[in-house]
Amino acid sequence: MEIFLGAAIGGLVGFLLAVPAMVAESSRRVKNLPVLIDIKEIFGKKLTHEELFAISLLFHLVIATLVGGIYTLFAEQGWLFFTNAPYALHSILIFSVFAWVFNGALICPAMRLGFFGRHEGPHIWFELIVLHQLIGLGLWIGFSYYQSFFFG
Repeated sequence: MEIFLGAAIGGLVGFLLAVPAMVAESSRRVKNLPVLIDIKEIFGKKLTHEELFAISLLFHLVIATLVGGIYTLFAEQGWLFFTNAPYALHSILIFSVFAWVFNGALICPAMRLGFFGRHEGPHIWFELIVLHQLIGLGLWIGFSYYQSFFFG
């Protein structure tokens, strides 16, 4: 149960962080979407502007949901060997760094975005780490709210 709640909190944090991109998309004045990685091509197919927004938003929400769910799994199973302090801010931020490394080293190359998203731009790695840390901060706020009810 806690794992699903952690994933839901991650998805909610991802959605809240994506609001600036959704506002910018509605005005159509921005070429590069804030917060979202602009996935311009997937499996060799160039994406239209609408497809780019939808795929980038989906990628962002899936990453945030997975970070929340996997962190909760690690915390509930006692696998946080690096801090032994589940649901503490420093524990979540350290986990977010590991999630950033996993995302940049495995997920991005698998989606043909290059190592840490270098095919999409020279500063994507920095955007990703800031985004992961913001997700971690949002998870901590969400976990703190629900901790007395669900998280041990």
